[in-house]
Amino acid sequence: MGLSDLQYGVIALGILTAVNVVSVIAIWWDKRRASKGHRRIREETLLVWALVGGWPGGIWAMRRFRHKTSKRSFIARYMLAVGLNMAAISGIGYAAIA
Repeated sequence: MGLSDLQYGVIALGILTAVNVVSVIAIWWDKRRASKGHRRIREETLLVWALVGGWPGGIWAMRRFRHKTSKRSFIARYMLAVGLNMAAISGIGYAAIA
C-alpha cells in the first residue's frame, strides 16, 4: 500500500513547516543569547537550517528580531544557502516530472 501524491505533499509540507519553525527559533534564541552576552549559536548552524529549507522562516525571523541583518558576510552566505536549496528543489522537481 503506497502513499498518494497528496499524502506525499502533506508530509513534505509538514516537514518544511517544522524546519522553518526550528529556523525561526534558532534565530530568536541566538538574538536572545546575544542580548544577554551569553554564548551564541554558531552561524554554520543557522546556515544549515537555511540550506535544508528553513530560509523563509529564517529571513522572516532576521527581519522580525532585527538580527544579523547588517552583517554582510553572513547575509551573503545565507543567500548562497538559499540559492543552493532552491537549485536542489528545482532539480528534484525536474527529475520528478522527467
